[in-house]
Amino acid sequence: MNAQQPVADKMRAICLAGYGGPEQLRLEEVPLPPMMPHNEVLIEVHAAGVNPFDKKLRQGWMHQLFPCAPGHILGNDVSGVVVARGFDVSELDIGDRVYGLLDPMRPGAYAEYAVAPAWTVRRMPANLSFEEAATVPMAACTAWYGLVDLAHVGPGMRVLIHAGGGGVGSFAIQIAKHFGAHVVATASPEKAGYVRSLGADEVIDYTATDFVEATRDIDIVLDQIGGETNLKSYEVLKPGGTLLVILRGDEVEMANRERLMEKHHVTTKVVAFSSRPDILDQMRPLFESGALKVPKLTVLPLDQAADAHRQIDTGKTLGKIVLKVRS
Repeated sequence: MNAQQPVADKMRAICLAGYGGPEQLRLEEVPLPPMMPHNEVLIEVHAAGVNPFDKKLRQGWMHQLFPCAPGHILGNDVSGVVVARGFDVSELDIGDRVYGLLDPMRPGAYAEYAVAPAWTVRRMPANLSFEEAATVPMAACTAWYGLVDLAHVGPGMRVLIHAGGGGVGSFAIQIAKHFGAHVVATASPEKAGYVRSLGADEVIDYTATDFVEATRDIDIVLDQIGGETNLKSYEVLKPGGTLLVILRGDEVEMANRERLMEKHHVTTKVVAFSSRPDILDQMRPLFESGALKVPKLTVLPLDQAADAHRQIDTGKTLGKIVLKVRS
């Protein structure tokens, strides 16, 4: 194993005391995560993205798929510096600024150090700060995977993006526009200006207007909300269109999917995203050229992780929340 400098035996980390509310997130001193000696890297964490997925893990909402024992460290989005690497890691060097998506079943990014297989992280775009880079892996890759890989977004398509002011929505608007689509987004009045600044051609105030009455002939709907919003989304799709479902496990959506696909002659695809560093590779030049920009940031220190989760719990966050681990 190669190391840049001696690394402490202990680190500060936000640990999950048990399933429940944000108060279950506790700042503790714990051992560094174990690292495989051949194909992994040790990352000195500088920033960690906070995602709705983290909230679901904290609540135990997906405990059958992703069980979290007491003491588990949350945080999938990581940015930082490689300080040690396995003996056969050649794609990354000590000192590289990297970002990527961590395995949710291993110790996460709400900590001073994290470990990842070398192939799952990439060098950061040169123009992004650590805090900006930590917004990208889960949200941007989810949007890209759904729109580009599953729905094949392209010029002239009409795309409806629900929750355009959130993390996934912020990236989805830009990605759809980059590929030449006409973008319609739903947002609250407070977020309407922000959503337009991302490139949305039309913004529907969901608090005052039923989107079913405001738009039609949609080729792709990106749904992060589920429930009644999901059911009504079928009504605005044109025959042959695609509904992308991000909120997995929504009982309302699953119970009606087959019936509504047949009724409206459309396809539903679940964006069951996993680590796809190749998407980070495709997006890197877009960030460096300015074609893609990071969402509006709310940055909090690591010891305020519980406050970050309280904001996520409201479902009304603008852009992305990031934990700053190091100055």
